[in-house]
Amino acid sequence: MYKQRREKRLNNWKDLINWRLLIWVSSALLLFVIFPIIFHQNNHAPSNSEHNQETSKIVWGVDSASKVTDELFKCVDKYYGKPDIWARYTKTNKGASAGLTAEEMKLLHKNKVNILLIYNHFNNATTEKAGENEAKAAIQYAKELKAPKGTVLFADIEPKYPVDADFIKGWYKIMSKSDYHPGIYGVFDPDQKIYKAFNQAAKNNKSLKDETILWSAAPQKGITKKENAPKFNPSAPKNSRILGYQYGMEAKSCNIDTNLFKGEILSFSWE
Repeated sequence: MYKQRREKRLNNWKDLINWRLLIWVSSALLLFVIFPIIFHQNNHAPSNSEHNQETSKIVWGVDSASKVTDELFKCVDKYYGKPDIWARYTKTNKGASAGLTAEEMKLLHKNKVNILLIYNHFNNATTEKAGENEAKAAIQYAKELKAPKGTVLFADIEPKYPVDADFIKGWYKIMSKSDYHPGIYGVFDPDQKIYKAFNQAAKNNKSLKDETILWSAAPQKGITKKENAPKFNPSAPKNSRILGYQYGMEAKSCNIDTNLFKGEILSFSWE
C-alpha cells in the first residue's frame, strides 16, 4: 500500500512538472510571437500627432486642361515650383479639356506628384436624375483609368451652368455608394448659385455636408510661385469640408492654374 501511494505521489509530481514545463514553453512562444508585432507597430505605425501634422499641413498644386507632357512639367517646375498635386480631367471633352492618359500618370507618379480627378462632361447641373447619371458616368471613367478606390471625383460646376440642390443630392447619392468619394469644384462665393444650392442640399443631409469635398475658386488672388502662395482662405459654405482652393487662373508662362490644398486631400488623391 505504501509503495502504491509513493508511486502515485511521484506520478503527481511528474505531472506537475510537465504542466509547469508546458506553461513555461507556451509563455515563451507567446512572447516570441507577440513582442515583434508590438515592436513593429510602435516603430512603424504613425502616431496621432504625425497623422494630425499630415492632415493639417497645406500642399501646393496645379490643374491643367492640357495634357501633362515632359515639357509642360519642366515649365511649371522652372517658373512656379514643383507641385505636390496635379489635377486632370477624366476623359477628353472636345473644346474644353484633354483627358488623362497613361503616359501622364507615369510621368506624374515618377516625379512623386499625386493626381486629382475632375469630371466635366455636362453643362447643366440641375435635377437629381441628372446628378445621378453624371455621377455614374464619372465613376465609369475613373474605373477605365483604373483609379484606386477612395479617390475623390470632382464634379466641375462652372459659374455659367444652371445648378440646383437636387443635382448635388443626386451626385452625392451615387458617389457615396461607389468605390469613389464625392467632390465638387466651383466658385463657392456667397453670391454664386452653387453656394446657395450646396447649402440647400446639405440643409437636412448631414452626411452630404460632412463627406462631400469642396474645391473653391473664390476668391481669386492671381497666379503665384509655390513659395509666394497666399494663405489657405477659400470662400465656402459654413462648416463644409473645404479642402481645395484654386486661387490663381491661367498662368502666362505655362498653361496651368495654381491651387492650395489641405493635407487631408492626399488621402483622396491618386499616388
